[in-house]
Amino acid sequence: MSVFEKAKELGNEIRKTEEYQELERTSKNVQENPEANQMIEQIQEVQQKIQFAQQSGVEPSQEQVQEFNDMKTKMDANLTIQAYAKAQESFNQLMQDVNNSISEGISPSEGSEE
Repeated sequence: MSVFEKAKELGNEIRKTEEYQELERTSKNVQENPEANQMIEQIQEVQQKIQFAQQSGVEPSQEQVQEFNDMKTKMDANLTIQAYAKAQESFNQLMQDVNNSISEGISPSEGSEE
């Protein structure tokens, strides 16, 4: 079996995990919730402005930083977004663990099968 076939098989297995299923469910909930969806769009817009300023060598304005912090506070209070953030964190941890396992398979070690 080629490495690409194994990667596709791994992707199929990841899709079956509880972490992936929860991420899909909570993502759909965010998409179907106009308030949560709008908050995410707004904070992404402010983040882009801040990043653009920083990349241009300019400090973001105090207003931009305050707007970002205010929006973050609102998002943190939104249960739909909280559930999505928790699911995203769990899925990210799963992917980090998978990547660590792949790295272990790449790194030769004593007693490993070659």
